Amino acid sequence: MNHTLVFSTEFEAKLASVSNSTKAAWNGIGITSYNDLIHFSAQKLNDENDKLNITNVIFESNVGIYDQTNTYFGLIKNEIGTILAYVFAIPPKYATRSGVLAQQVFPVMSGIMPYISNSKDFHITNKPIYIINLNEETLTAAVAINIVSGKILGFRYTDIYDRDIDQILISEGISPKVNSISDYNNMIIMNSRTNTNEFFNVDYNNRIVSFQKTRLKDGIHVNNEPYWFVLKAYAALYLAKKAGYSLDITQINTLNRGNKTLDAFRDYVDKVK
Repeated sequence: MNHTLVFSTEFEAKLASVSNSTKAAWNGIGITSYNDLIHFSAQKLNDENDKLNITNVIFESNVGIYDQTNTYFGLIKNEIGTILAYVFAIPPKYATRSGVLAQQVFPVMSGIMPYISNSKDFHITNKPIYIINLNEETLTAAVAINIVSGKILGFRYTDIYDRDIDQILISEGISPKVNSISDYNNMIIMNSRTNTNEFFNVDYNNRIVSFQKTRLKDGIHVNNEPYWFVLKAYAALYLAKKAGYSLDITQINTLNRGNKTLDAFRDYVDKVK
């Protein structure tokens, strides 16, 4: 069955108005227009999973699910319009390195999660999630860790520039392999300027992962920090659950409710712990 990749007309407008430096980056991989780019991206998704069989790309004015929309959010649909997967594009230019992936995915996913809260599965999504990295900036270790975090959550990742995430981490002296909560904790600490993990603490003796509110202020008067926090927190939770660790959100529960992303995280932990 043939499938269609659907993005918003707002996303199309963004791609149509990229800078000359972005166009030069596209030219370097043989792409001459945003139409070429989006079809090339569809082929990269097919390469990631040949069962997707995306044969068409369209732009629509209203692309969303459960009233959740985002410029960089797309859908993969079958011939009768059934949603098969969610797609998030990391934009070509992105100034906030720590927001790569986190800031594209979680504004939407945090709104979807309450609608799938009755699922017995402890995964945060009811559909496969695909990530397309369109960002031409040099990838840092912080960005690579975000991508690794997404992979822990089961996100399928593809990069139009074919950059090697493992090599980026290795070049900074960070092991790219994450097989345990210990590996992941060490990865975050290795990339921290203060040699600490501001997102979660691991008590190896008592087998408890405690989530930290260090970067979340009062939980309400925050900007993008909740997106950065939950990307690491969900990944840690997945690894902790697989290893039989307990989860402690005592610190997070001292924050005011009212932030969609943090509320979704708290409710999710209450569901699975």
